[in-house]
Amino acid sequence: MKLKILFVIVIALLSSFAITSISGTKEGYVKLFYRSVTVYAPAVAKTESGFVGVATTITVTVLNGSGCSGKIFVETVPLTEVDMQGSARLAVSVAGSLTGIDISNYDFFFVIKTDSPIIGGPSAGAVMTVATIAALEGWNLDNKTMMTGMINPDGSIGPVGGIKEKIDAAHSVGARRFLIPKGQMIVYTRVTKTEKQGGWIRIITEWQEVNVSEYAKEKYGMEVVEVEDVNDAVYYFTGHRFKEPEINENISTENYTTSMKPLAEHLISRAKESYENASKLFNNTKLVIPNYYPNYRSEIEKSLEDSKKALDEAESSYDRSLFYSSTSKSFQSLISSRFVVYACNFFSSLDRDAYVESVLNYAKNLLNTKKALADNASISGTVSLQCVGAAQKRLFEAKSQIKEAENDYTEANYLDALYRLAFAVERCNSVGWWLNISSKFEEKVSINETQLNEMANKYLDLARNSVVYSQIILQEMGEHSNLLNDAIQLLDEAEKEIENHPASSLFTSLEALTKANLAIELVGGDEKEKLERARDKAAFEIGECRNYGIEPVLAVSYYEFAETLENESTIDSLVYYRYAQMIAGALKFALVPSENRESIFEGVPPVNPIPSLFPDIEEIVSYTLWIIAYMLVILLVVVIITAIVSNKRKFKEDFPPETW
Repeated sequence: MKLKILFVIVIALLSSFAITSISGTKEGYVKLFYRSVTVYAPAVAKTESGFVGVATTITVTVLNGSGCSGKIFVETVPLTEVDMQGSARLAVSVAGSLTGIDISNYDFFFVIKTDSPIIGGPSAGAVMTVATIAALEGWNLDNKTMMTGMINPDGSIGPVGGIKEKIDAAHSVGARRFLIPKGQMIVYTRVTKTEKQGGWIRIITEWQEVNVSEYAKEKYGMEVVEVEDVNDAVYYFTGHRFKEPEINENISTENYTTSMKPLAEHLISRAKESYENASKLFNNTKLVIPNYYPNYRSEIEKSLEDSKKALDEAESSYDRSLFYSSTSKSFQSLISSRFVVYACNFFSSLDRDAYVESVLNYAKNLLNTKKALADNASISGTVSLQCVGAAQKRLFEAKSQIKEAENDYTEANYLDALYRLAFAVERCNSVGWWLNISSKFEEKVSINETQLNEMANKYLDLARNSVVYSQIILQEMGEHSNLLNDAIQLLDEAEKEIENHPASSLFTSLEALTKANLAIELVGGDEKEKLERARDKAAFEIGECRNYGIEPVLAVSYYEFAETLENESTIDSLVYYRYAQMIAGALKFALVPSENRESIFEGVPPVNPIPSLFPDIEEIVSYTLWIIAYMLVILLVVVIITAIVSNKRKFKEDFPPETW
């Protein structure tokens, strides 16, 4: 890193800094300070022979002084396939948040150079953030360390592709340590084999598991280290570590419990009543429901059983003080019971088409009523932001289901339409729950419309980049992911909501971002280990939010729901833990004012791989100097001993023993 101080006297050279008066232009005096940091960043290039790793250089220059206002400039040579501007902006934002430095007093310049056109992807985001922090703080970077990883707004490092090729690139510029995102030690590469069977030649393509730590050690003597967030990466690059606040990791507080418990009780009561009514109606009308193919009677009876099962689970969750999980299970029970009622009435009706149409109209009217309620709800702080956002998000889900139900109705798929309408009606009813919860909490951290719009647009941009990157990486790997499909659909919803419902768009974008990142991360690896880490990280972010006076009610709710899913679906549980982490991290990142963070210098940790067979130039020089030093010491000892022996011999010659 270079540290320079620049004093510029401008005499009618830069009009932007000139001081102008009526009599003409006068001399202006501008004082600027700047620091530059250059780092290597690995990337993947597509060649005729396949994908290869290439080393790019990223130079970050931080300018402070007259005229600086937080502007960010990016130059790429050659042009890259991705929006490096977005990665640069996020890097600056995270650097400011972690250091506590007011970035509005600086301008930032990023120059990215590479010899080959690189594959698109924000995988340099983390190292750009580290370089920006080093430039702001005036710290040196270890030139034997390189890294790859996306950067998330909360400072966590997201998954990337092409790690094996990037290790090759790191070795080409002399790296001894390579940092990768947590959970990506195992990757998969495509291997093509040719087999001869009789007179036929068969080409087989298989996926081969690669432990990148073993690969780097055996091939290059390089150490590979997993890092979870920017603070970890900064430590390996600079030897500095920012102090983390002590966190109270109690998830459910008394305030949260007293707010959610009455709702859980109310919904269990409603679900019981609804189940009993549905059960009676089914018993009274089941004879008019066809039991031949298709066996509608069995289908409806199965829904009744599902209702009872969900009701039992709601009561069990309530007994364990998992109140949000209890409300979720009650909600599932209510949907199933409502569908049973709709289906029984449908088969009992003389005009079945008209009955479905009446249910459809009821759902539409209810949607409009609840929409007016949510649209008029005010957002004044972090709690109302979460509750109104959750309410609006549920309205969009209900609207989507009603639209699908209309299509089913048109195609005479009446039972499908009725199930969708049962879901939509109960979703509309849940809007009121969330709006009422907001009033139970004290707003300690305020938010205005400008902040909300900036926050929503920032995460929408990030979700766009993450979805595109995941599509590129999974396509290269030949993988298919339902999580990515969900993320694409969620991104589309967030795009539609951003203009008029930024709160809903924000949380939809966060969910899309969560699923797009996991789509890459879950290709291989230990899901159980990822689950434990996600649980711990979510708890940490929730606790840190509370340290700053933010009650992350929505994050706590999803954390609690993830707990109940651990034994049912590891992936679903992992998704909700990560979603909880994203929500808490977003609230803290966007709304907590920057304050200078204290760092501790511990020194860059030593590299711990198996030594390479061929040492690098620095090691050869070091070894040579040590050998010369040892030889000089030995020579000195020999000279001293020789001198002593020589003196004794001369003494004996001058004074023979017989004369003593």
